[in-house]
Amino acid sequence: TAAASALAATYLAQPDCERMLMIGTGALASHLIEAHASVRPIHNVLVWGRDREKAARLAHRLDRRRLKVAPTDDLPRAVEGAQIICCATAAQEPILKGEWLQPGVHIDLVGGRTPQMREADDETMRRARIFVDTREAAVSEAGDIAAPMAAGVISSHDIAGDLFELTRGERAGRRFHNQITLF
Repeated sequence: TAAASALAATYLAQPDCERMLMIGTGALASHLIEAHASVRPIHNVLVWGRDREKAARLAHRLDRRRLKVAPTDDLPRAVEGAQIICCATAAQEPILKGEWLQPGVHIDLVGGRTPQMREADDETMRRARIFVDTREAAVSEAGDIAAPMAAGVISSHDIAGDLFELTRGERAGRRFHNQITLF
């Protein structure tokens, strides 16, 4: 999962991004931070979680000279300052709000594994150039894709491509600097 997210980021995130926000503190969080930092020059990471103590422990464990990791309580401000936002939660309701997003951010949604799960709101989906791991699974299983499609917020035409099309060069990833991308 973390490797696929990082691979997608090589096509979708700005090449010079240095600031990451990790939303979620579960088992995948450390792997996602390390994977993204391996493909982009990330130096600063903020970690937000519903449990502040878990966020602080994760940040302390990953903090080092090259990668500064710190917990945050202020999710809207952390979103505004991030160049990559990675969500790996079990959220049933959106945590990430489209109104907080800054131009050029790359969003990596990992947690919405079922149609009942959502990490990002409809405004996020409207604003982003959307890519998925596989189209078939995304439209039937991923809550962040399936729910907005069912509500008519996005359609299958709003999915710009999948990971296979990106890696084969069949679909362009990030097209311009200020574009919001989502995987």
